[in-house]
Formats: sequence, structure tokens, C-alpha cells
Amino acid sequence: MSQPLLEVRDLAVQFKTLDGLVHAVDGVSFTVAKGEILGVVGESGSGKSVSVMSMLGLVPQPPGRIAGGSVLFEGTDLLRASKRRMRQIRGEQIGMIFQDPMTALNPVMRIGKQIAEAIRTHHRRTSGDAAMARAIDLLRLVGVPQPEARVQQYPHQFSGGMRQRAMIAMAIANDPTLLIADEPTTALDVTIQAQVLDMLRRAQAETGAATIFITHDLGVVAELAERVIVMYAGRVMESGAVRTIFASPRHPYTVGLLKSLPSLKHESQTLTPIPGNPPNLLQPIPGCPFQPRCDIGRDREICATTRPPLAEVAPGHTSACHFSDELAGTSPATTGAGATV
Repeated sequence: MSQPLLEVRDLAVQFKTLDGLVHAVDGVSFTVAKGEILGVVGESGSGKSVSVMSMLGLVPQPPGRIAGGSVLFEGTDLLRASKRRMRQIRGEQIGMIFQDPMTALNPVMRIGKQIAEAIRTHHRRTSGDAAMARAIDLLRLVGVPQPEARVQQYPHQFSGGMRQRAMIAMAIANDPTLLIADEPTTALDVTIQAQVLDMLRRAQAETGAATIFITHDLGVVAELAERVIVMYAGRVMESGAVRTIFASPRHPYTVGLLKSLPSLKHESQTLTPIPGNPPNLLQPIPGCPFQPRCDIGRDREICATTRPPLAEVAPGHTSACHFSDELAGTSPATTGAGATV
């Protein structure tokens, strides 16, 4: 079996605040194979974005702190790489598409110049004219109309969808081996979301890059990803192939997420929200963080006191639940996302 492109082992990230130490990421492990699309889903505050930001050295330290773990990318441990080495990797081997392009793009620099700068930073022998020509080609690739004119415009002259396309163009400018998209469709309307997702597919096909797609939208994961990890309270609750997770989830949290989605097939369906609230991450959680909200483990002592390991429940399918066997053979109500799968 070939080595994964990216291997995250027991990643732990903490933040020092006035109220105490926040355990934002607590022992997260996962792998990404070359060329695959991995979806990362979970509620806001589950640690999705912090995990990837810390991998790339983008979490300010302080207040953040890498408390443990390793992130192996093509043989390099990103958590122990020098700042110079990380500057080489970011933008060239790993491309990042941020959630809000308006804050990620420089508001006083023309779009074309920003893309050209991303190219010349890693390829210093490339002339300014060649980099600009490449910027025009990239904007054309991601569907920006009249790219020859658009390269001379500023971010505020682009619509939200066009700014996100420009971010995608910048992320793939140096043909990275790994793309990370951090909720890139959150602020866009449904029609533009579909267009941006299509652009991401094209970008991934153009570069052959593996992709980590972070989102809270299970429908997007069903449409785009091949494999998914489900995060909650800074931990991985479940992972596996998208079809497997949607058809036969083996963690109560995943079941709850699927049941809370509206169905495309059942107009009279009553949505079932997950009761309660996420835990306070200022306090260490000895057992399962989902235990207070879980129908299966709410009254079981082991769930409150003993951390469930992320164990294999079927080939390629893992779950961090002491009683995952009780979910075997069951499936959540058909959802819109499930119908997409």
C-alpha cells in the first residue's frame, strides 16, 4: 500500500484565553491519499478549520499552541518545519482557499498582480509578463469572464462568486499536490455555490491535487467528496467512504446530523434536531464529548468516564463510539444529502 500524501497523527491544539485553556483540537488523526477528495464536516467550533490552520502554521502562537502530534506531508513534519520551509510549502505544494476571499485578498492590489505575485514568489525566474499571462489563463480556467480585463481590477470590483474563483485560481497557480478549501461556499447563494463547487472539481482535475474540503454542509460533502471525517468538540467521531457514512453511519452524532437534514423525497418530514449544546472546551472531557446529547450513551457510565478509541467497525470505516455495534444495520431517514449520494 502506498504512503499517504498527508498523515495527521494525534494533533492537539490549545488556545490560552482569559477564561482558561481551550482544547480546540484533541488528538485528531487522519490521512489523505494522493489525488483523493476528503470532506471534513462538523458543527461550528468542532475544530475543522483550526486543524488545517495549525498544520500550515497559520494559528497565531500565542494565543494558540500546538500541544502534540505530528503532520507528515511528503516526508516533512509540518509542525516541526522551519518558517522558511513552511513559506516554500505554502502556496507551492499546498494551496489554500479561504472562507472569505474579501479578507484573504489584498484590497488595494489588482487581482492579476496578486496571482502573479503568488507565482513569482515560488518561481523567481518567471518574468512579470509570463506570470501575468499565467494569471489570465488561470482566471479563464476558473470561469472568470473577460480575464484580460479582469486582471486589472481590484477585489471590490468582483462579485462574491468571482472573488472565490480568483482565490481558486491563486491556490492552483503553482500546481500544488494538496488543496485545502475552508468552507469556500459559506457566504454564497445556492446557485453560486454550485458554480464554485464545479470550479473546484475542475481545479482538482486540472492539477491532480488531493483536496481537503472543510464544510458544515453534508449535502456538499455528498456531492464532492470521496471520503469523509466527522468532527465534534475537537475530535474525530467517524470516518469512512461517503457512501458508507451516509448509508450506514456508526456514530450517534453522525446519525443526528443526517436526521437533522431536510429530505427531498418527503415533503411532510419532521426534522429531528440534536438536543442540547456542544460541550465547554475549557474543561478536559474524560469520556465521549457527545455523551450528554446522545440517546445511546447518555445514561451509561463508560461513555461519561472513558474516551472511546477511533476503532475500525468495517473495512475503511472507523467510529469513536463504545456502542457502535448497536447502530449496525440501521440507517437514518433518507435525507436530501443521502439522495444526492
